[in-house]
Amino acid sequence: MELGNVGSGLDVDAIVSALVNAEVAPKTNSLDRRESGLKAELTAIGTLKSSLSSLDSALDDLSDASAFDLLKIDAPDSVKVTQTGSPATGQYTIDVNTLAASQVLASVGFASASTTVGTGTLTIEIGSPTYASGASGAYSSFSADASQTVSITIDSTNNTVSGIRDAINSSAAGVTASLVVDGTQTRLLLTADTSGASTALSISVDDDDGNDSDSSNLSTLAYNTTAGFTNMSEARASQDASFSLNGLALTNSSNSIAGLIDGLDFTLKKVTTSSESILIESDSAAVEAKVQAFVDSYNSYSETLSSLMNYEDAQGALAGDSTARRVQSVIRSTTTGIQNLSGNAYTALSDIGITSDRYGQLTLDSSKFQSALSTNPDDLKTLFSGNTITQNLDDNTDSTGLADSLKAAIDVYINSSTGMLISREDRLDESIDDIADDRLDVIARMESLEERYTKQFTAMDTLVSQLQGTSDFLTNQMDAIKAAANR
Repeated sequence: MELGNVGSGLDVDAIVSALVNAEVAPKTNSLDRRESGLKAELTAIGTLKSSLSSLDSALDDLSDASAFDLLKIDAPDSVKVTQTGSPATGQYTIDVNTLAASQVLASVGFASASTTVGTGTLTIEIGSPTYASGASGAYSSFSADASQTVSITIDSTNNTVSGIRDAINSSAAGVTASLVVDGTQTRLLLTADTSGASTALSISVDDDDGNDSDSSNLSTLAYNTTAGFTNMSEARASQDASFSLNGLALTNSSNSIAGLIDGLDFTLKKVTTSSESILIESDSAAVEAKVQAFVDSYNSYSETLSSLMNYEDAQGALAGDSTARRVQSVIRSTTTGIQNLSGNAYTALSDIGITSDRYGQLTLDSSKFQSALSTNPDDLKTLFSGNTITQNLDDNTDSTGLADSLKAAIDVYINSSTGMLISREDRLDESIDDIADDRLDVIARMESLEERYTKQFTAMDTLVSQLQGTSDFLTNQMDAIKAAANR
């Protein structure tokens, strides 16, 4: 029997549903509103945290002063100059007489790359040679570096010209093997990986044919001039780079010279025919760009926070929020305030052409900034990055600049372990989780109410059905009595 089809005739399912909804709807709506508010607040906190993190990143180069050491390097094609530190600006001259080179050995010609050479063992040694006077490529002595000596087995699987090339390249012998087509023949080239006059190769052979000193089979690849025999030829001798810097004659085993000038790495590219100039000067445009990036990041943060705190803005989830007001006040006062830099020419952003309007937006005046930078670059650097004060022989104290102060202020809010905004996010996440638990309670209450109301209306419907049956019986009895009386 379907509930509501007998007895009362009421739609009991609809009535039960309406009663249950009437009781749980206020609670559900309250949870919905609360959850929506918490999620909006959580999103707003995340947006503010992200904006502060971007501002913090924009301060990195300013706080360690690297932004103010940016250089404009004008170097000729003969040399590549790379900034690695904080070198002194100035002009230098360079003459490149020779470039550093690594030794190259060449084999005799073979019919093709697939020509079988022979089997046995190749031992490749890298060491320091002494060239014999008047003998091209011949050593009068050779001091091998035992740590770089490699023996390579040549057998039937790799005894061709190309197979030997591959075996050498996979052996980590400090040598690169390659094949070169010379007319109708193929030659094997061995190039030492390390350049410089003090580095050369020696190749000895243990030939399976029993004769290590002839010119056939694997012995074809011998280059052991101190032992009195060699079959490979020296295509290029190793040599040092030879050059002059500001007239000072210098040599180096490599064309890449780290720290040739303090804070500058040099890479020699080609030989020069005369002295060439290298100009190292401060890159004031790049310095300004770094400071402008900070200004832009600050303005973006400021706009974001203003939107989050605006009562009339749809994104204003932090309107009236005390933490947001505190962030705004602390960051603004730290940015536009006076820095404790006794004796420094610049102690505030306004001193170098950066001003704040009534909305908290910063503006950088390029001409004023460049004037401050050219007039006193060290004090401008100190304004942002601070300086080191020597109080006595054993005590160096850092005087904090604006960038450090601002980063410290930001850290209070976004520090991964103690940041106030991080803690706020954690609390909001917990509150949202609590709402999920409350929803489960509402569902349980709804099911309980539905069960109770269903039982009550079922009992009522059964009673009404019984009373309806009694009524029908009495009506039939009365009709029978009336009919008997009328006979």
